[in-house]
Amino acid sequence: MLPQRVPPIAGETLNSYLARIAQANHLTAIEVLAVLPTWFSTKTNNIDDRAQHHMLAPAATHALHELAHLTSTTPVGLARALPAFGTDESPVRATTACHRCTARLGIHQPVPVHLPIHHKVCTRHGIWLSDLGEPHLDLSICLEITTAQHRANRLLRRFTPQQLTLAHQSAVEAVPSWPASPATVPHHWRYRLLALQTHNHQRGVPTDLDAYTHAAIYPDALELAASVLAKHPHDPARSTGESSPHLRTTAPTVHGHFATQDSSSQVRATASRTTR
Repeated sequence: MLPQRVPPIAGETLNSYLARIAQANHLTAIEVLAVLPTWFSTKTNNIDDRAQHHMLAPAATHALHELAHLTSTTPVGLARALPAFGTDESPVRATTACHRCTARLGIHQPVPVHLPIHHKVCTRHGIWLSDLGEPHLDLSICLEITTAQHRANRLLRRFTPQQLTLAHQSAVEAVPSWPASPATVPHHWRYRLLALQTHNHQRGVPTDLDAYTHAAIYPDALELAASVLAKHPHDPARSTGESSPHLRTTAPTVHGHFATQDSSSQVRATASRTTR
């Protein structure tokens, strides 16, 4: 057993976890692989360590227990955290773990992870988990984006991740590109986009990232997706005749304190000009 125990991060790639194990125990990754079954070397040489080749499947259980013994971690915990062991076949996306969550564990470097495709926000810290290679965005200026993630989580009580993903993707294309009138600017995603860019630029994050648009449009897209899913024939609420509170379409909420601050008049004016 290695002297320093290193807990895995949910969704962490195998290469990342082995590298952290090596670093914590003052070893190289090659030295760690040398005391593990060859299953790990084969896995780490693949671009996507989630791929479950039929030749590797029989040895996965033995490999899991060997890694658990080496790291003083339970096999169940490792299997749940590391997608390389293939215990969850839900669609995922590549990103990095919330930097504030990992900082609490003393980890200060990015941790590459595969998260469920619908998991776009760390609701604990209000962080938009951008695609791999892009910096995270602070959502404290637009709290409705975090609220939208909570709503997505509630939708998953009724629908599969695949259903939610398809509904969201279709909704993104249906969200209006521009506000209907200048009066609706504060409730439109382009105003939210400007708020996010202004706020995160002050933190040193570039303003030309695709993540800004993905985050800004998220509440509107979730609103439309929920409306579509509410009409789905497999919605339990429809089959029982009950109302579906988590799928009910509501009027737009006030978009965070940025949209209501008097000091935001300059941003509001700028956003208004973009709609002309």
